[in-house]
Amino acid sequence: MVDDSLILFRERLTALTRSLQISPQVAENQVLDRMALSFRKLLNFLAEDEMLTQRAFLQAPHGSETQTLLSQLIAENLAYSQQNGLFRDDISADLLGQCFTGMLAQLAQTAGDPASRHQNSVACAKLFCQGIWSGEA
Repeated sequence: MVDDSLILFRERLTALTRSLQISPQVAENQVLDRMALSFRKLLNFLAEDEMLTQRAFLQAPHGSETQTLLSQLIAENLAYSQQNGLFRDDISADLLGQCFTGMLAQLAQTAGDPASRHQNSVACAKLFCQGIWSGEA
């Protein structure tokens, strides 16, 4: 049974995620910052109420449903960015949404303080946008 707190959690998560869509007019040098902001806002949201986050986002059965919802919402945002040439389109937006959500789910296991969430957000944005390869053979 889904109670009102779970419904409200998902509604707020949906509204927040939709607000994070990156405009196609964003300056190239701002893309990484916007991605870091997306990670940080979502991590801060998940840190607001650790018990509710556990129940609604991390633990079965509700957590998997909420993670699927978030993955779909992130995929919609990324598909929009792909269509506007902001992000590469040789990797499906669905897979990218799953990866983004997986990173959040792992970090949400320990909320941490605001400074660590900020640092983790920057690192996740770099990993997500630039990868881990140094480019050296």
